[in-house]
Amino acid sequence: MKKLFFLFLGICFSFSSYSQTSYYYPPGYFGLFNNQSTSARAQGMGFTTLTKSGIENSFYNPASIGSSTAPIQAYANYANGHSYRPKSRYYFAGGAFKVKDKFTVGLSYFSYQNPDPVWTTIIGWQTFDTDYFSQRAISVLAAYEIMEGLQAGISANMMQENAINGEKTNADFVPSLGLQYEKQLQLFKTEKIQNQRIFGAMSLFNFLFQDETTQSYQDAEDVGYLPIILRLGAGYAFQIPLKSSLTEGKAYFENTAHAVDLRLDIQFQDYLPGGPENNTDDEYNTAFGIGAEAWFYERIALRMGYFTEKGPTGTQDDGDIWVTGNRAGFSWGYGTLIPTHQLTEGKLPFDLEVNLITGKLVSSLNEEIYTHPSLFTENTFQFSFGMNLLWK
Repeated sequence: MKKLFFLFLGICFSFSSYSQTSYYYPPGYFGLFNNQSTSARAQGMGFTTLTKSGIENSFYNPASIGSSTAPIQAYANYANGHSYRPKSRYYFAGGAFKVKDKFTVGLSYFSYQNPDPVWTTIIGWQTFDTDYFSQRAISVLAAYEIMEGLQAGISANMMQENAINGEKTNADFVPSLGLQYEKQLQLFKTEKIQNQRIFGAMSLFNFLFQDETTQSYQDAEDVGYLPIILRLGAGYAFQIPLKSSLTEGKAYFENTAHAVDLRLDIQFQDYLPGGPENNTDDEYNTAFGIGAEAWFYERIALRMGYFTEKGPTGTQDDGDIWVTGNRAGFSWGYGTLIPTHQLTEGKLPFDLEVNLITGKLVSSLNEEIYTHPSLFTENTFQFSFGMNLLWK
């Protein structure tokens, strides 16, 4: 069973009664599943990706490409940071195209890269030094509108890990399914709350339940858990009229709704049982997120959220202690929609949405109980940047 458990460079912590101290890694393609998101917008809202439209959320729910009203979607995202892989970087790029009103296809690339990693790679109890560690997923997607407001999507994800100096150590084909639903619904009957909508979504990553991945290098081989991930999400959005003289006469705010658009999303994620015999990875990696967003005059957005993820805690049977337990914390972000189509008098056929996260990393290091080296604790700054071209 593949478990990326690493000893912490021989450092003895103050808890000397334990034989060793370990930093836990989630199983199979952890850099893509358990770290930073492909969407700066969703990550700022507590990692709530499931109910949102657009190619930027398609890795978590392939139906998202169908719920976008744009005829062409193009998106790129960058993020950095990890609790104990401080040089981690995450890159995403994708595009989608509406073939017909109800049918959309897309293609995306998601990459996790860790140059000059702190840790070695362990395969079949053999340890290998590495100067470069990476994982990637190339996804081909399709979505179809089954009925008004209901999108169904499917994706074929070609996964690969290069765990030792850029050399391939495992590769898997992992398909996923997803649904998204949106409906206009007058929950509150008042003129002060307009354009009310509810959202629902679910997805199953690895729906064929191919629950093992084989990692090999030279004569070393190991079999580990390939995650089967169930996600459920819901949301509510509405609009409140707002008038202000500050935006009058400003080209940037021309032809916008004089209102604040508000949205609340919640999301649940769980790893389903599977993998090699006696595997317990599904007992961890349960996560919950909640997020809120406010768009002012369709131009400026503020976001915040809370995210929690279950991890191993306490002492193990062999006497080791996990210094990383549950990951939890607040997230926040902001963004703007630049009306490039309007400002260039139609010369550019798209508007540009830019989203940012600049704040403290949602960390799994419990610094109140354990003392961590500065290599980890000083790298707590989270930066994420997403750019979306919204074709007119």
